[in-house]
Amino acid sequence: MPDPTHENSIRAARLENFRALVIGGSDRAEFLQGQLTQDVDKLGAAGTALAGWTNAKGRLLAFGQLLAVGDEIRWLLPADIVDGVARRMGLFVLRADVSIAISDEPVAGLLGIGAVDELEISGESVRLDNGSHRLGDGSLIVRVTGDPDRAWLIGPAAGNIGFESADPTDWTLASIRAGLPDIVAATQEQFVPQMLNLDELGAISFDKGCYVGQEIVARTQNLGRIKRRMYGYSGGEGLQLAPGATIHGPGNATGKVVLAVGCDESTELLAVVAIDQAQGDWYADQDQLQPLAPVADA
Repeated sequence: MPDPTHENSIRAARLENFRALVIGGSDRAEFLQGQLTQDVDKLGAAGTALAGWTNAKGRLLAFGQLLAVGDEIRWLLPADIVDGVARRMGLFVLRADVSIAISDEPVAGLLGIGAVDELEISGESVRLDNGSHRLGDGSLIVRVTGDPDRAWLIGPAAGNIGFESADPTDWTLASIRAGLPDIVAATQEQFVPQMLNLDELGAISFDKGCYVGQEIVARTQNLGRIKRRMYGYSGGEGLQLAPGATIHGPGNATGKVVLAVGCDESTELLAVVAIDQAQGDWYADQDQLQPLAPVADA
């Protein structure tokens, strides 16, 4: 039976800023294998994995968690890019038996589930082991890859969960602290996957076949040309930082914000900066009045 003590500490955030891209058809896995940075064949065993999608120059157009669900693959993406991703990816379908659609099902996030093996949702007991699980009402639940203290919940159950409410910014803050990026409209085509540490997150396969942008991604890895990476920083309360914003470092160095959120008395963010300057003096503003401190292990 679920442990009510642990369940009392769980919070749920309604994530209207995320949607699920649904890829169906008999050729769906083969199609995605030629598009995404991840080895999609792994979904058959694991049921879920992180994956990026790049343009021909190896710059990220999207990044998110894949879920293998029956005869479909779902990809959780920020809502402000999902329409464009669906249209652009559809251009590659050609004669393959592949359908691409955007789910209108609600998405929620559960926080604080690290010590929980089993949850009761919508009157059902669900074990939170590997892979995604479908509830009787068709809803899906899966732990966040790279942050087992959280889970995605997609479908009718996401609209009426029954746990204490959390703000969507709590979800973003948890992503920042886990070092898990998002690609939104303001940051599309800004980063090669290694800049966002996707190689360290297990979101890039270097031994599968070709995919869009693969030559650039592989060359970056093999020739040691990774000069910039994503790091965590914290600053004062109320800093005006959003994805795509510029931060300022030693000399004339600059970095790009990936995610940022304001906390009670501080601001936390992930930003891509030069590796050899990551531990230097960084600021949220060009006048260097708003210092940013590196966060260990972010």
